[in-house]
Amino acid sequence: KKHKKDDSNCQKRKKHKKDDSNCQKRKKHKKNDSSCQKRKKHKKDDSSCQKHKKHKKHDYDDCCPHKEIERQVNNSADDVANFPRITQSETSLAYFKNRILYGYNDRNIANNRSGFSFSSDLGKSWTDGGAIPSNPGGTNGGDPVIAVDKNGIFYYGQLGTEVIAGNVEGVISVATAIINPNNTITINLPQVVGRGQNPTPVSGDQDKEWIAVGPDRGSPGDEALYVAWRDLTNNNGIRFSKYRTGLNLTQLIPSKTIVTGGPTNNNSGAFIVVDSVGDIYVFYERREDSRVINTPNRSIRMTKSTDGGNTFPIDVPVSPPFAAAATDTTICGRPSIGVDNSRRIRMNEFPQASIGPDGTIYVVWNAGTIVGGTPFINVYLAYSQDQGKSWNQVNITNNSPFHFFPSVAANCEGAHIQYNRFNDPNGVGGVGDGTFGIFMRTFSLSNGVSKELMVSNQFSPVPITHPNPEPVGADCYMGDYNQLILGPGNCLLHSWGDNRNLLNGRINPNVFFKLTSPKKKN
Repeated sequence: KKHKKDDSNCQKRKKHKKDDSNCQKRKKHKKNDSSCQKRKKHKKDDSSCQKHKKHKKHDYDDCCPHKEIERQVNNSADDVANFPRITQSETSLAYFKNRILYGYNDRNIANNRSGFSFSSDLGKSWTDGGAIPSNPGGTNGGDPVIAVDKNGIFYYGQLGTEVIAGNVEGVISVATAIINPNNTITINLPQVVGRGQNPTPVSGDQDKEWIAVGPDRGSPGDEALYVAWRDLTNNNGIRFSKYRTGLNLTQLIPSKTIVTGGPTNNNSGAFIVVDSVGDIYVFYERREDSRVINTPNRSIRMTKSTDGGNTFPIDVPVSPPFAAAATDTTICGRPSIGVDNSRRIRMNEFPQASIGPDGTIYVVWNAGTIVGGTPFINVYLAYSQDQGKSWNQVNITNNSPFHFFPSVAANCEGAHIQYNRFNDPNGVGGVGDGTFGIFMRTFSLSNGVSKELMVSNQFSPVPITHPNPEPVGADCYMGDYNQLILGPGNCLLHSWGDNRNLLNGRINPNVFFKLTSPKKKN
């Protein structure tokens, strides 16, 4: 015992173990390692991650606590009752809590094309509401766009006609709505929010509108409804208006031209977004001659207001010039693609945009290119990290089948892009086997473009559109757009026109919804 106690070697070892400067340094280093501390703080304070506070270990499935579902939104019984007026198309949607309002063009009702359905359980079940109400002497012309404010009031934007001061006038209007807890909806008569420079009684002379709800820079803490559209009565200029939100809209800025048109400035496809401080961005397509294809005579542009919409002094190109997303102009009398001469799809290159939580702005559109005599139609994305001062472009699809009707929704993981693509199992390109599906890719600044995911459960054929078999149906028409939006957490809410069903031996265009939860590996 004495030997063990007094053994100088043992005592030296104990002291050495206690006082070893290297060991102490390592302990202190482990505790105070600035790299570790930075990583811990970054993990804790990462603003993108904080957007999804409730998820566990940043797992994507926990971010979206809902199972993926796909549903037809409209009621096919109405198609049976109103045959041959059976087409639903051009989809838009917005959600508040578990309630969704879904708008679409609906041919079931003559003289009222503005159809809607709604859900009180985040898309698991749907009620077809028919058409929104119309004012005496007015008409609802469709082209729906849906938005919602922080109080759960929905806004249904559309084109149509209204009686103003005793005269019928082509207008842009908005109907406000509330989805009630008992699964009923209260939807109000349309209110005029857009008038042309030179009013006419023609429905559609005020066309291709988009609406957005966002912060009002001129009134901190309040929201405003922002409206942008094309004015055919004034050389295809882009017009703008602004209203205080609420069931009854209050005009803040009356209709005014913010982008002038002209013989070589054929503007269309206005898409409006508002950032977190109330700056307003209006994207649009400019075409030198819409009837000329196979030459780069189109571009996507942006006009911007930093004073709440009073002025729009900034107007810059977002894309370089590109060619039409079309292969023919003679069959339909306008740019189109098609499986054959009767199954055609008229084509535009309208932009859609979204702003990420870090302020990055994303814009998507489809465009045509000719390589070695072969036409390609792809989806492109441009993004800006300096509030629209400069833009970078990415080819999202970059393969041989034709792509069309792109939409984008941005969250902390990047930009999610939905689009239609022709099925091409044999690698022939173009329209492939003549059927199309709904697909999605995600673009992030850190990881680039993800692999492609199929959204729709089935492919759809192209219906006969030339000549259009429906009464008063537009020639070569299969819609002009679909929409993808962000849902709760990391959920994505998809809407699209779908042709998988048949009715009386004829392709029956319906509208569909899907909730998806992107996985990290994708």
